[in-house]
Amino acid sequence: MRKEQMKKIVVVWSAVLLGIAPARGQFAEDVLRFSQFGLGVGASSLAMGGASVGMASDFSALFWNPAGLAQQKSYEFSVGASYLNFGNTTRFLGTRTEGSQSGFNLNSLGLVYPVPTVRGGLTFAIGFNRVANYTTKTEFTGYNSSSSIIPSLIPDVDLSTLSQAELDDLLDNNIPYQLYLADISGNRLVTSINGDVQQSAVIRESGGMNHWSFGGAVDVARDLALGVTVSIVSGSYTYDREFTESDVLNNYQKAPSDTLGLYDQFRYVSTINTDLSGFNAVFGLHYRKQGKYRIGFTVRTPTYYTIEETFSDEGYSRFDPNLNGTVDQFDIAFDGKTNYKIATPVVVTLGGAVQFRDWLVVSGDVEYTDWRNMKFVTSRSDLQSENRLIQNIYRPTFNLRGGAEVTLWDLGLKVRGGLQLRPSPYEGDPSDFDQQFYSAGAAFRIDENVWLDAGYAFGFWKTFRDNYYSPAGSASRTNEHVKTHNAVVTLTFRF
Repeated sequence: MRKEQMKKIVVVWSAVLLGIAPARGQFAEDVLRFSQFGLGVGASSLAMGGASVGMASDFSALFWNPAGLAQQKSYEFSVGASYLNFGNTTRFLGTRTEGSQSGFNLNSLGLVYPVPTVRGGLTFAIGFNRVANYTTKTEFTGYNSSSSIIPSLIPDVDLSTLSQAELDDLLDNNIPYQLYLADISGNRLVTSINGDVQQSAVIRESGGMNHWSFGGAVDVARDLALGVTVSIVSGSYTYDREFTESDVLNNYQKAPSDTLGLYDQFRYVSTINTDLSGFNAVFGLHYRKQGKYRIGFTVRTPTYYTIEETFSDEGYSRFDPNLNGTVDQFDIAFDGKTNYKIATPVVVTLGGAVQFRDWLVVSGDVEYTDWRNMKFVTSRSDLQSENRLIQNIYRPTFNLRGGAEVTLWDLGLKVRGGLQLRPSPYEGDPSDFDQQFYSAGAAFRIDENVWLDAGYAFGFWKTFRDNYYSPAGSASRTNEHVKTHNAVVTLTFRF
């Protein structure tokens, strides 16, 4: 039975399983999101394109290659801050819209403790690293003549096969039906709104992933070190989408009932709030020839996450003035929560750095990830289906990173530059969907034991987004061109 006032309904899980209420589902993209890292840790690493597996010997080595810590002979305290600006140019049905979002975060905070030894090195480090930032914003608007979001919110169910209790639950919990945007016809829930609407949306994402890490390195032979980092992972992710449809050309001239006016507008708001926790480890090897070259090799174990989500779906409808001159408005909201577990892929990286001159170092990394190995850790059949989908739509990739550092001792200055290529993890994506980053930076010696490092990276790539599933086959798709500006400043004290 329809209710003509604002309501808030807590969705019970049994109703979700029957598919008769809006619910937050888990998808392959959720596993991918939490499997990917940002541009890493430390201003010097950012400036050199992230090519740090063979290069890093400061606190950032705890993230890149813990075996590099064995080179550090001084006590070190460092703190870093990061800035991200995410820009998105969206093309939708012939209309171009710009969106941007920015955020500041603590990038790192750590302590390096070398143990005095007769020969070789033994060094420990502990601290915090911000390893991913989920800040994004997308906006679009356009006239869609071929589809509407409303049919995607209506379950494809033969109502005659449901019990009376199931039918009541379906109707009470279905947003279009409760908002007078759908009705029963031929034992189906149907809507007359199938296109010819102005669509617009604002989509915001925020949050990030943090590593609380402890690790160390030891020289096991001359010029050869082994290291390990163990990290407790915590973080959050927030998704907020406001999707609006309007009958701007007055195409719908039949009122849904004698007491209502003509259809005018539908607004659908979806929010997700996610808390994640987990753990992982990095095992590293580092070989060095002082003044000549360095080679690093790391294996990053899967991160095992426990994820808890709360979500809501809200709907609002508005109709033109009826015969009494009244503007009718209806709204409804559903809340729910769920939890699940995922495992990310193993990441293997080989890196090296060559000392060409006293003042010139060139470094490079190759990082291999098989994205088909990420998965939901569950016995639920719907998530097992997503695991099979992961096998089909993702692929292995090789991330490439390179950088160079020029030292100008007379000025107490180091100048750096780098680049990075991250191929798209999706099978069949074109090359312009690969993420490319160009970076630069410098290190300034403020005092004998104090360094200030600054790094900047500009990134760009293309992607697309399907906004909903259309039973008619005409999806609402946006084509997007992303540009990012990342900056990190790190202050380091050695004593």
